[in-house]
Amino acid sequence: MVNEALAYSLSAPSKQGELRFAGSGSQAINFLTEDDKVLTLHRSDTGMSPSGWAVSDPVFHQLTALVPKASHIRLVSNGLIVNGLYLQKGTNGVWLKAQDVSSISLAELTDFLSRQKQETGLYGSLAKVVEGEDKTPFYPILVQLYRWFNGDTPCWKNIIGAGPGLTPSHDDMLVGMLACAYSNPDLRHKAHRMLPLSLDLDFWTTSVSAGYLEQARNGYFSVSLLNLINANPDEFSYFASRLLSHGHYSGADTLLGMWLFLKLQETI
Repeated sequence: MVNEALAYSLSAPSKQGELRFAGSGSQAINFLTEDDKVLTLHRSDTGMSPSGWAVSDPVFHQLTALVPKASHIRLVSNGLIVNGLYLQKGTNGVWLKAQDVSSISLAELTDFLSRQKQETGLYGSLAKVVEGEDKTPFYPILVQLYRWFNGDTPCWKNIIGAGPGLTPSHDDMLVGMLACAYSNPDLRHKAHRMLPLSLDLDFWTTSVSAGYLEQARNGYFSVSLLNLINANPDEFSYFASRLLSHGHYSGADTLLGMWLFLKLQETI
């Protein structure tokens, strides 16, 4: 029986060479290539990232047990080798790039978040955040976001990298903000400037998160986030709930970043 990925992102790393195990969870297994690019294997139906491949549940569980102790992990021309296991890449490649067709409204997102008790990584529950009057904790982030809206270069030093996990909270929030910018026809042309190339992502945050931020800077996002961006009103709650289920805090933090972006945009 051939082990084959169900799908893969065309923007995921493809350069052949040794891979380093970089951590795993219930939904994803992360690797770093020889040039420190992130490659992620995602359990099926959990939302493939722009740096990832989607694999079946049986293959994912097999790899989850095998990878942490594997002595040989390598990316080859059309697949991935973990000790004696060969995972074929397959032919179902997709471009996970945002289009400027977003229909997300602040009112719709606020209504959804106001009903969520899910915790963010740093700021309490989503419902508490959107219902609270005090936005002081977000001031350092909003200042830099305002600079970007105003045409200036934001400075995210000492902001990105904050929060728990392989993808810290502020990083996930930035991904949500970038998704909003790339999906807006009036802002898309300057979206990449939100995360300046001069910022050394690898210095300020984890290697895995740096990889996802680099993809987001270039307009590439997970299937779950793209589905939400493109959702019609009848589908919004369903796709928002799907995104919310990502990781311990990642989904909640991404939605929080989108909400802060739309809130600030409304005042400009």
